[in-house]
This record gives sequence, structure tokens and C-alpha cells, in this order.
Amino acid sequence: MRDETGVGGSWSDFLEYLVHSIKFGDVKLLLEGQSKSSGPRLIAQKSKGMPKISVSLRSLVATAANEAIARLSIDMYKAYQTNRTLLLEEQESRHQLTKVLSAEKEKSEQLQKQLDGLLYSNRHNSHKIHDKLTSDTSSAATLYDKQSDQNPSPMKAPKRVVPAHRRSKVRGVLLQDTEDD
Repeated sequence: MRDETGVGGSWSDFLEYLVHSIKFGDVKLLLEGQSKSSGPRLIAQKSKGMPKISVSLRSLVATAANEAIARLSIDMYKAYQTNRTLLLEEQESRHQLTKVLSAEKEKSEQLQKQLDGLLYSNRHNSHKIHDKLTSDTSSAATLYDKQSDQNPSPMKAPKRVVPAHRRSKVRGVLLQDTEDD
């Protein structure tokens, strides 16, 4: 069989190739070959371009055939159940993640609404505070006017310093006459 397949190397390499071909490769079960005498064949190929492995399957006698069919059926059913279980677990996981995602979106929307409400109330309050400050300033100005009418004492205004580049240049000497008589 090793010579027919064309896989060189040791027997362990050949057996490894055989196992990988059947497990992971392109496996076909041909029930009728070109000639009826060859019978059913199992053909496996690890990957495209690699050698094909062809195993002749002899006809089995009644009880042996039934046992082989039963084992094959049980193995196929187990593989089906495993795939079905994995699919159901994946669907349940997807459903849970969808719930979590929708809860997070709802939470995000609520937080956004609260933030918008706070920003709106802060703007509204800042306008109220500004209006209140302007009204307080105007009432303070009228109060100051009333006090200035009652008490005509002059108030000193703070001296404002003119920036150096705007100051007029002083040239010459300033003479002041003081009378000490």
C-alpha cells in the first residue's frame, strides 16, 4: 500500500500521513468502482496535490456487516449530537450577548439623557445666574447712586496704569515753584 500511494520515508511517516488523510483530508466512499469486481473503496487525500490513498473494502458477511453499519451509525449520531450541542451552546451564548448589548445600549441612552438634562439645566441656571447678577449689579448701582446723593464725599478711583509703549515720552525738566515765604 505504501508503494502504491507513493509516500516515501519510514513506516511511521506513512501511517501518520494515512491517519491525517482520513481525519482531516478529502475522504470519499465509492460503493461501486469502475469494475464491479473491485467493490467499494475508501479514497482519501490529505490535500490537493498530495498522493491519494485508496483502501479496498471487502464485502462483509451478514452479522459483521450489521455490526459495522451499527458502529458507523452510532459514530455518526454521536458526531451529530456533538455538533448540535455546540450549535445550541453558541446560540445561547449569542442570545445572552444580545441581551447584555441591549442592556448596555439602554444604560448608555439613559446616561446620555441625564447628561443632556444636566447640561441643559446648567445652561438654564447660568442664564438665571447671569440675569440675577445683572439685576444685582443694577440694583447695587441704584443703591450706590442713592448713597452718593445722600453722602457727596468724593471717592477715589483706582489709578490705572498706562502701558509703557503708550506713555508719552517726557523730555526736558519740569520746574515747580514752591513758595516757602
